[in-house]
Amino acid sequence: MTGNPEHSAPEQETSLGDRVARATAWIVAGRLGVRLAGFVNMLIVARLLVPDDFGLVAIGLTMMQLLQNVSDMGIAQTVIRMKNATKADLDTLFTLSAARGVVTALVLVGIAPLAVTVYGDERLFSVFMLIALHPLLTGFVNPRFFEFERDIDFSKDFRVALMAKLIEVATAITIAVIFRSYIALIAGLVAGGCVRLILSYVMRPWLPGLALTSFRQVFGFMGWLTGISFAAALNNKLDALILGRIVGPAGTGLYYVGEQLAELATRESGEPIARALYPGFATLSGTPERMREVFLQGVAALAIIALPAAIGFALVADLAVPLILGTQWTEAVPVIQFIGPVLGLQSLVLATQSYAMAQDRPQLVFWREVAFFMFRTPIFITGAVMYGLIGAIAATALTGLGHLSLNLHLYQRLSGAPFWQPLWVARRSLIGVAVMAGVLAALRPALAGLPDYAALAILIASGGSAFAGTLITCWYAEGRPDGIERTIRDKVLVRLLPKAA
Repeated sequence: MTGNPEHSAPEQETSLGDRVARATAWIVAGRLGVRLAGFVNMLIVARLLVPDDFGLVAIGLTMMQLLQNVSDMGIAQTVIRMKNATKADLDTLFTLSAARGVVTALVLVGIAPLAVTVYGDERLFSVFMLIALHPLLTGFVNPRFFEFERDIDFSKDFRVALMAKLIEVATAITIAVIFRSYIALIAGLVAGGCVRLILSYVMRPWLPGLALTSFRQVFGFMGWLTGISFAAALNNKLDALILGRIVGPAGTGLYYVGEQLAELATRESGEPIARALYPGFATLSGTPERMREVFLQGVAALAIIALPAAIGFALVADLAVPLILGTQWTEAVPVIQFIGPVLGLQSLVLATQSYAMAQDRPQLVFWREVAFFMFRTPIFITGAVMYGLIGAIAATALTGLGHLSLNLHLYQRLSGAPFWQPLWVARRSLIGVAVMAGVLAALRPALAGLPDYAALAILIASGGSAFAGTLITCWYAEGRPDGIERTIRDKVLVRLLPKAA
């Protein structure tokens, strides 16, 4: 009896760490599969369509996402917080979600003529009408499916996301090959939504009902989440709408695709970690020191994955983009070069929102988003009006640094620790990316005569080696302290290379 209390807490923490690690692995695997399929889709469809097609769809898609985000009630997050949800609770969540989907679809249909008038392109009418199907489908997704996420089981989400994406890609490519039309992009999106809706009930059989009997119980937390989603949507989704009016569909398409590529590295490595940490944080409620430690462990993991990937891609974008998408997308390169490094820095504190939610302090996240909107919007509009596309790109990068500052301040409020602590935890990685940038700059002149694909391969290999070598050197120079490097050695390399260990 005397030994059990002593070891119960460490055992629980180890178990939690393993579950979060497995969850992160599933999310990363799922997103990798989804993005690989999406990459193939972009590779093929971008050669069949033109930037103008992408710009048209970006306007409609941005409006859809804006409406969805401003009305997002955090159904998944609410289910995760409910350890013992009743039938009435789930029916209430389903009813709210379905109502949101129907209203969003009707609004998109209603503003289709207005979009034609504002942007002067009749094709936007069909874009808005077809895109309206997507929120209608997602509104009826089974809320019980999110119970898997609450239990830190992301294997089902992996299967659903991958299957939906494969159907989306197959549909988009087929229609693009046959019709060479922007309709291909929307048809793929709708097909993927159909698959996601069906599989949510196949994976978690349940017959929903329409009810609002638990509205009072769920609305307190959901109200703040809706406010956060509204403010975040204004920050993230207005770009394409503003640019569509100022620089036209072609410039908007360049910005949209460039931003998507720039976000690829940080989004696919950063968001899985933040998402897996949220249910993990929820299990640590009442242990603030342990929550802070777990958050900083996430920072360290992001620093060796997302940070070098984002900055590395920005450094080779001029070679990579023409090879990947074709020369017609060369003008998207500055988007990646400006925004990519800032996104890498932002990813270090990506989990601050999950951290705040787990502490039941969503209001701090809401006010962060409001402050960012008031700071960012006038700068972005001014940059776009005065300098066109390049002004908008520079404004996005500049204000992104402001968002990093807000997140560091939020970390300080949540943890009581110095705001610079996450940057200190990432210090070895920051030195590593600086060395990597120097190595790539030094190699460039020597590779001038090589084909682009060969130069790109050499730069990627050299940059990765420079970062990894610097990281390990700094770790040894500091006396091999506890950190992500030790975790990789003890839990990854030991399993892969048992004899060497």
